[in-house]
Order: sequence, then structure tokens, then C-alpha cells
Amino acid sequence: MLPWGHVAFGYLLYTLWTRRRTGIGPDGLCALALAVGSQFPDLIDKPLSWTFGVLPTGRSFAHSAFFAVAVGVAAVWLGRRYGRESAGAAFAFGHVSHLVGDSLYPLLRGDFADMAFWLWPAVPADRIEYDRSFLEFFLSLDPTPTLLFECALAAVALGVWVHDGAPGLGVLRDGATRVGPEIDRE
Repeated sequence: MLPWGHVAFGYLLYTLWTRRRTGIGPDGLCALALAVGSQFPDLIDKPLSWTFGVLPTGRSFAHSAFFAVAVGVAAVWLGRRYGRESAGAAFAFGHVSHLVGDSLYPLLRGDFADMAFWLWPAVPADRIEYDRSFLEFFLSLDPTPTLLFECALAAVALGVWVHDGAPGLGVLRDGATRVGPEIDRE
């Protein structure tokens, strides 16, 4: 999945889960934590593989179930420590939704070897080399059915997010307001 597919998939799952549990949509801080969590595995693995060549593939270390468990425990612990347990859980939820999202296409194809990242390093990952930048990667995307599906998924998630009251937007606005005056003083 691409970034917009991951955040859309994670948000739709999370809002369904939250509504089932509480009867209301996610709050702003949780929506932001979920969004960051849904990108987290790629923010670690892609640069370490594609840019620095430290990892064998863009789906290895941070895509591993072993890492996901450690991140989940750390996120919930930090959330509890700072009185934001639900935000920590939302981050962990986003992280795991990323791994599930990356498993959907291989699962549908019946290509279970493409899901070996779940068990990395116990199961080795195929070495994938990219000789182009992130920008070149995104600029070279073709309008495949998969890409169009993820764009449609993002559009649906955007509609649901707006229906939910655009959670997270107020948190970002408040944060920018607090930072803004400090920037003006410098």
C-alpha cells in the first residue's frame, strides 16, 4: 500500500472499532497518533533500505511482528505514563493496520511468501534494490487498478473523517497557534 492507502485503511478500521466500543468517532489526538502510526513502518524501513542500504528491503525491520509488539508495548506504556493511553493505543493500532494493509494484496494473490516480513529476521526478506529517489518512485506510479483502489479508499476515508468532525485538525491548529507566537518573537 501507498501512504494514502495506509492512512485511509487504518482510519476506517479505527473509526469502526472506536464507534463500536464508545459509540462515537475518534478524538483528535488519537486520530493524529493513528495517522503517524499508520506510516511508521515505512518511515523507518524505506529510508534504511532504499536510501542507506542498511536493510534488505523496505519491508523488514519495522514491518516485523516482533518490532510491532515492542512498539505497541512502548506506545501504550508512554501513553499511560503521560495520561494519553488511548493515543498510545491508537498509534499501535495504526502500526498494526499498516502491516495488515501490506498483507492484503499478497493474501488476495495467495502469495504468502510476500508476507514473510511479519517474521523478519527469523524469515529472511528478499533483497529489493531501488535505484531511484522517493520522488522518482511516486512520479513513476502508473494508474493501475491497485493505485485507483487506494485513491478511492482514501476518498472514502476522507469523507468518513469529515463526517467524524475532522478529528485531529483542531489539535494541529491549536499546536500551530501555540508555536506561531513564539516564532514571531524570534
